[in-house]
Amino acid sequence: MNSNMLSKEQEILNIFKESLKIESKVMTVDTLFCNPRKRRSIKEDPYYQRNYVWDEDKATYFIESILLGTEIPPLVFFSNDKITEVIDGRQRFETIERFINNKFHLTKKGLRVLKDLRKKTFDELNVEIQDIFWDTKLRIIEFSVLKNSQLTEQNEDFIKKEIFRRYNSGITPLQRAEVDKAYYINNDINEYFKNQISADKYIYTLLLDLFFVDREKERMKYNATLEKVMLKIRSLLVLHQIPIKYYSTLKGREEIKKLLFEVLANNIEEEELYYKQFIGKIEVLDSIKTLFDKKKLYSNRLVFESLFWALNVCEIEKVDFKIFKEDQFIAELIEYVSINISDFTLENHHFGKETLQRYVIVSKFFEEKFSIDFNLYLYNSTQFKEEQKELFNTTETDADKLSELETLRLNRPDAATTTIEDIMRQMMRKRFLLRPSYQRGEAINRAKASSLIESILLGIQLPPIFIYKRTDGISEVIDGQQRLLSILGYIGQSFIDEDGEIVFSEKNEYKLNKLKFFSELEGKKFNELPEELCNTIYEFNLSLVTIDAKINPTFDPIDLFIRLNNKPFPIRENTFEMWNSYIDKEIISLCKEKTKKYSSWFYARLNNSRMENEELFIILSYLDYKYHNKDTVVTDYLDIYQQRGKTSARIKDKGDITRTLDSALENEEVKKSFIKSLKNTEIFIKKTQTLLVDKNVENIESFLKTELEHIFQINKTSRRRTLQNFYLLWYLMKDVNQSMILRKRFEIKKEVKSIFLFIKTFIQDDESQLTDEFTAKAEQFIQKFKVSKRSINLNQEEKEYLIDSQKQTCPICQGILLNTDEIEVDHIIPLSVGGREAIANLQVTHKNCNRQKGNQMN
Repeated sequence: MNSNMLSKEQEILNIFKESLKIESKVMTVDTLFCNPRKRRSIKEDPYYQRNYVWDEDKATYFIESILLGTEIPPLVFFSNDKITEVIDGRQRFETIERFINNKFHLTKKGLRVLKDLRKKTFDELNVEIQDIFWDTKLRIIEFSVLKNSQLTEQNEDFIKKEIFRRYNSGITPLQRAEVDKAYYINNDINEYFKNQISADKYIYTLLLDLFFVDREKERMKYNATLEKVMLKIRSLLVLHQIPIKYYSTLKGREEIKKLLFEVLANNIEEEELYYKQFIGKIEVLDSIKTLFDKKKLYSNRLVFESLFWALNVCEIEKVDFKIFKEDQFIAELIEYVSINISDFTLENHHFGKETLQRYVIVSKFFEEKFSIDFNLYLYNSTQFKEEQKELFNTTETDADKLSELETLRLNRPDAATTTIEDIMRQMMRKRFLLRPSYQRGEAINRAKASSLIESILLGIQLPPIFIYKRTDGISEVIDGQQRLLSILGYIGQSFIDEDGEIVFSEKNEYKLNKLKFFSELEGKKFNELPEELCNTIYEFNLSLVTIDAKINPTFDPIDLFIRLNNKPFPIRENTFEMWNSYIDKEIISLCKEKTKKYSSWFYARLNNSRMENEELFIILSYLDYKYHNKDTVVTDYLDIYQQRGKTSARIKDKGDITRTLDSALENEEVKKSFIKSLKNTEIFIKKTQTLLVDKNVENIESFLKTELEHIFQINKTSRRRTLQNFYLLWYLMKDVNQSMILRKRFEIKKEVKSIFLFIKTFIQDDESQLTDEFTAKAEQFIQKFKVSKRSINLNQEEKEYLIDSQKQTCPICQGILLNTDEIEVDHIIPLSVGGREAIANLQVTHKNCNRQKGNQMN
């Protein structure tokens, strides 16, 4: 690291330590949103923020949480003399404002308790409930600069973006299976299945083989993998109860499966018998998979999910189960599925049409074999809706009755502070439970944990930890477990797990990794830190919000856990949402400008709420940047490979894009080169436009959109644009210039289409046959249409030979060529339009004639 970077690092470090003021505040919704002067001073969408991404169900769920008085995370502000910017909490802030302004109504799916508020806007609520909303207190963490500190605009911008990054990069969202673990913790059937499977490694392995990728088998020992298996089992057990056509297009399919599983669990009388019947079907599927593998035929989880569904239907229709174990039946089934294996492709498998098609294919085999009518299980949506009406119209809470609503609301406590030392002391007394049974396992990695320790050393306040103090005096961690585990793991402190065992963090006594400001601490363990830094960690104030069961006797900690973790929209690492928050402002602005310019047809997603189109532009610019780096070859950064019988492409290491953008922030030469690549990406888009337009059209944007999808082979069976299509198009076109396309656009377009048609080819081969063929076709295309480089330099004798062969005539003006004239060697067919660098393609002309002709043929 050079001295300039060190001095910059120290300067920022000093600002965090000496110039920042951090305050915890509480404001009502009314104060924050209805005071015109206050509201005008708040900017909820500074340029480094991501877009508003919550859908109406998520927004409704959040509004219901406010009405119930449920604890919600604080808003994080950065204030100066002129304006207050929302650093963290834009989604919450904007949802509240949108609801107040009647921009959306509460949805049925989003409401879990206050069911009769569905379809209501804010103005349609009872006045008393509106008052509850206005009076709700919001926690705020506000950063500002001390009055005596002099911060440049550039440094203040850097500080704001750094705080934003730290609040958003440390999030490791719960997966749906982990949230459901809490939801089903008291479900007897779910717990019986879980206990049986976790105790039987053979059955556990079978389930992973049938329905999951190999990676999950490697993670068998982790509780999160077991929860994923349980999520799959619950789906398998009820799917046959929902007509597939209805299910395939249903937005709230997971909620319906949850309700059906609860009904199923309540009606099962003999757990052991039901479990054995389930295992019987799994063993049949295992026999089928074994023969698939023995014959070296391709199969995947979609095949076995569909077959399990069919076995459930056959069970209802009283088919003799013994038939499914017969060798002849299994052989015929495998032959049938193999013939139709293209209907089980994993690409776009979640789309409605593709979902219905594979179940129809499976049903035809069983219909012909056993004379069963599968229409009821495939198409009878009307009957299903009627039969299930009572199930889905659950008893509703009359939320208009203020007294009933008040019983649901929490007595909200003020936040208190404590230190990690105090928490450790409570744990030693067995008064502090870090991992109650509904919590997930350890999820945060060493890099994120190290970043959290660095935030503590910088003095950045962490989000509050939510605690439930039970009537027996023991405090459970509802939210904040991962933060505490990161601190305890670094210190090397043990804790008591959900089984009452004394355990250590999975990353116990880890070394600090990828620090941004404390480079001298890289690779250091806690016991290797200077004493003053150890004390900083021990004495760091953690904000605790404690909900006391004695004051809130109806409070359900599992409900709060689910509300805080349900359907999160975190900022993912190595995405534009994250890059937007901290990389060079000029790069970000240019990327956004160019993305918007072509967004009507050159896009990854029409709905660009997650900034995926800007991300595509950055990735293409990264490919160009690496391509023009003499120290790399394409295979270093773009991986073209064969997966599941198809040609695929991916960026080898998206983290390298982040590292490149980090370098552009610190190195002016890297920045200039990357900005050049951003401009080259626009040239690539223009080349693509030239290639696509092969006739006069009136609505050019609509034509370009359609033609690009034709190139990508996006049709009725494959409607989604994938990033790999753009990567492969870039790979083909990177050496083809605009002049070449103008001259040979029909030929080039035809060959590009042909190559993308080949990309869609499917074979039951797990080797590299398709990749090799694609590489050969691509190389042939590139050599045919790329621009040759100048390499021939004629000596005087060779020039005179050419002049004599031209009979001393300039081929441009047809005038005489004399040895006293200024001459130039020119290409008969310009290199830019496919001319070759060869003696046969050279001619000698007057210099003036050649310059006037330019890049044209004679």
